[in-house]
Amino acid sequence: MRDHRRITLTVRPGSTLAKREEVMDEWHRTLLHQAVPALIEKWEAKLGVKVSGYFLQRMKTKWGGCNHRAGNIRLNTELAKKPKDLLEYVAVHEMSHLLEPTLSERFVALLQQHYPTWREARAELNELPLAAQAWIIR
Repeated sequence: MRDHRRITLTVRPGSTLAKREEVMDEWHRTLLHQAVPALIEKWEAKLGVKVSGYFLQRMKTKWGGCNHRAGNIRLNTELAKKPKDLLEYVAVHEMSHLLEPTLSERFVALLQQHYPTWREARAELNELPLAAQAWIIR
C-alpha cells in the first residue's frame, strides 16, 4: 500500500532488512523500466540521437551517466523516488551527451534549447537527498 508520503511493505515474518531492500529495489527498477523507454523515444526524436541501450544502477554520487561512444545511458535507480520531471531531466541531460560529451558551452546551449527549465530541475534534484529510506518495523 502507498500514499503520497509512505509505502507500506508487507513481508513474511522473519524477512531480513536485506530482503526488504531487495524487494523495494526491484519495485523501483520496475517503475523505471515502465517509464524510461517512452522518455528515450520522445527525446531521441527531439534531440536527433539514438540511444543504443539504457542501464539502471544504484549510484552513490551521481544521478546518471553516458557512454557516448557506445551510445548508452545509465540512470540511478534512486530516480524512481523523485518527481517524474526530474527523471526526464536526467534522461535528457545524459542523452544530450550523445551530441556533446563534455559539459561545454555547446552542451549547455543544447540543454537550454531543448529543455529550457533544466537549471531549475538541476537545482531541485541537487537539493534532494541522493537516497532516502527509513524503515519502521511493526
